[in-house]
Amino acid sequence: MRYVKLLIPLMLVLVVALYSFAPVKIDTRTVDIAYGTSTPEISILLYREGIIRNPISFLFIHSIQKRKLEAGEYEFQGFLFPWDVYSKISKGLKKLYRVTIPEGSDIYDIASILEENQICSGEDFLKYALSENVAKKYGLKTHTMEGFLFPDTYYFSKNTHPLRVIETMHENFIKKTSELRKRLPEKGITLENWVTIASMVEKETSKPEERSIISAVIYNRIRKGMKLQIDPTVIYILKSRGDWKGKLTLDHLQIEDPYNTYYYYGLPPSPICNPGLESLKAVIEPAEVDYLYFVADGSGGHKFSKTLQEHNRKVREYRSVRR
Repeated sequence: MRYVKLLIPLMLVLVVALYSFAPVKIDTRTVDIAYGTSTPEISILLYREGIIRNPISFLFIHSIQKRKLEAGEYEFQGFLFPWDVYSKISKGLKKLYRVTIPEGSDIYDIASILEENQICSGEDFLKYALSENVAKKYGLKTHTMEGFLFPDTYYFSKNTHPLRVIETMHENFIKKTSELRKRLPEKGITLENWVTIASMVEKETSKPEERSIISAVIYNRIRKGMKLQIDPTVIYILKSRGDWKGKLTLDHLQIEDPYNTYYYYGLPPSPICNPGLESLKAVIEPAEVDYLYFVADGSGGHKFSKTLQEHNRKVREYRSVRR
């Protein structure tokens, strides 16, 4: 009889244990673990959300494995054992969101996209992306990461640290430009100047057939000691100051700023956006033309000229079309 009395509690313990460690079937459920949440609080949260059958199972696994549990948003679905849940959280396998950074996006555009998708604070991203120390960390001779964050589709979890975002995007830049970068020595151009010219090409035209011509115009003007007079460099100044309203005026062209290629000769101090591969390639392979000027043609493209007289005539034609 005494053995029976001992057996009953043991059986109850076994039943509870089997129940606690039994799998749970769920369709799709997302759990957000806030920073600073303790392990017991995590186990209770998972239990309340129906991810595990009993908080004890999760705590028991943690007492054995003693891994660091990462805060963040996790998605669960299907048949789940408590050790599957524990493994996912301890490995930091958070829910990922698809984020697309278009070609030609500058760091201010990227900051907005990241904040809209709740990947990280736009303000925090800019703090690091505009840091000269961060640029130096990657061996760049610029004072920001502008130009070296490759435009592409990424998968980030919510509340990703901005430095992690920057690292991922810069690593992609290194990977995607590896073949083109090998050609820089033969062209006698530095990495920074290459990307800076490409960024102006990117912002000036969206037409693939024009990129190498725009590139050639920039080179030709530099060789002749002419100001580049690239409108997007002025727009970049206004965006950096929070003053861009969507329209460029003659007063804007007089802004005394190193990025203003109407005011200063030569290239701006650093890129003005993050160019795609085609613009980067166009800088290495400029068209063999002797154009010095270009003006928008009103249909998304440009009219190119060799002389100022010819250019002024095309500017008048463009203005008459706009009227």
